[in-house]
Amino acid sequence: MFPARRDVLRQKSGTLAATPLPLLLHALLVEERDATLELRLRNLEKRVTFEGGAPTGCESNLLHETLGPSLVKKGKLTEAQHHQGLAECVAAGKPLQVWLLEKQVLSAFDLFKHLQATLGRSLLDSFGWSDASWKLLPPDELDAPVRINALQLIFTGCQHLPAATLSAQLETKPETVFALLPDAPPVHDELKLSAKETRLVQALKRKATLAELCALPGMTVDEVHRRLYALRLLEFVDTAEAIAAMPVRSRPTPVPQPQLVAAPLERPAQGLPFLDEDPATQDLLGREFLSFRSKDAFELLGVTVDTQGAALQRAFLAKTAALAPVRFASPEARARAETLSMAYAKAFGALSESDTWQQHRDRRAARDSKTPQALRQKAAAEAVKIRTDLLDAQSQFEEGRKRLAAGNPRSALEHFQYALDIEPSGRVLAWLGWTRYQLEPNGAAACFEVLTRACEQDPACEEAQVWRGDLAMVVGRPDVALEAYRQAVKLAPKNARYAELLQVATKAARR
Repeated sequence: MFPARRDVLRQKSGTLAATPLPLLLHALLVEERDATLELRLRNLEKRVTFEGGAPTGCESNLLHETLGPSLVKKGKLTEAQHHQGLAECVAAGKPLQVWLLEKQVLSAFDLFKHLQATLGRSLLDSFGWSDASWKLLPPDELDAPVRINALQLIFTGCQHLPAATLSAQLETKPETVFALLPDAPPVHDELKLSAKETRLVQALKRKATLAELCALPGMTVDEVHRRLYALRLLEFVDTAEAIAAMPVRSRPTPVPQPQLVAAPLERPAQGLPFLDEDPATQDLLGREFLSFRSKDAFELLGVTVDTQGAALQRAFLAKTAALAPVRFASPEARARAETLSMAYAKAFGALSESDTWQQHRDRRAARDSKTPQALRQKAAAEAVKIRTDLLDAQSQFEEGRKRLAAGNPRSALEHFQYALDIEPSGRVLAWLGWTRYQLEPNGAAACFEVLTRACEQDPACEEAQVWRGDLAMVVGRPDVALEAYRQAVKLAPKNARYAELLQVATKAARR
């Protein structure tokens, strides 16, 4: 069903129509690649960085996916604080992330969680980019990588795939029998499942046909197909026929997530409590993890360039003791603490040797020779880039409306498509469908379907309901028009035109 993983990555570039994003992500995960995946959809661009096959960062030219605007949207930051932060960052030559921590606008723990959630949302949005092109590049350097569970991302992302992409990947008959792979780890150990997904997995344990799976309560046929596709791709499930033909030693097993694999839980020495519930320690862990890659060896250990011998050793031991991995209970916190412990150990080893110690001193001197003016100019350039290059769904939508009002529907259609690519919504989809009808009146049936989807996504969108009613009348569906106009009247009871349209549709429906 699926191409070999090495064949997927051997291409180096292609389109998501030919190689869907779940296939790419799974190949990178199983091959444990360090790489950057570049995605381009018209004028939209994302660059996803992977370490050991797990996504650790995403840069894009979408305004709502950048740190400041995303915090404002979530109510974690006010517009005034955002503008103040940008101004002070430009003046001091530092990133916004550092300013947020220094000013204590957010705790390091909250900032880390926000970065992790933003990365997840950005990647999930990309599953809908069926028309995008992709390219594999060398890995980008990240100051603060935020690792997320790649298996869960792929499983959830398959629920966001376009229907056309999914149908192209599914070639299964209703009588085909499916079962869990005998050598695969328990699905519950690797994925977070809902109650209905648990029922699906339980049915697969007993073996079931596709028709039987689709008959399970609580899930539509489409939902079953999407979850079955994801479980097959992640190598938890296959057809009974394929399993029977597999040599035991060659049966695939999902790659365990490195960030969630922790050593067996040990109680801290002398009965010390775990640190997961201590807010100060959680904040320290987040602060150190978000900044450790941007620090040199001296900064990592919190010592001066002249510190050596016993003083250097005491600093190293103090750092490792404060965030000892054994003191954390959750696998995620433990994994971050282990990453920091390795970084501290590497810094201590480098500064303990006279040759490498001198090399680090020379690097520090070269870095300090850069003037504050140069740093400010770099930060100012980044601020200008934010103002000129980032794409915002609302601004694209408003520009589309202006161009449509000015009698330029073709250009308006382009801006509505950009807005829909950036942040899908029922309202934008309605304007896109109606504008397309202005350009192609003979395509009323297809535009009617677009407006039907828009109403499903946003039933409270007034213009979507009215335009759906208008096109329903054009394609000879007065019954649908009657329903749409009724909804429009409910949304805007004072609009006399909607009442008139409702009367016309009522008469047409009675004929």
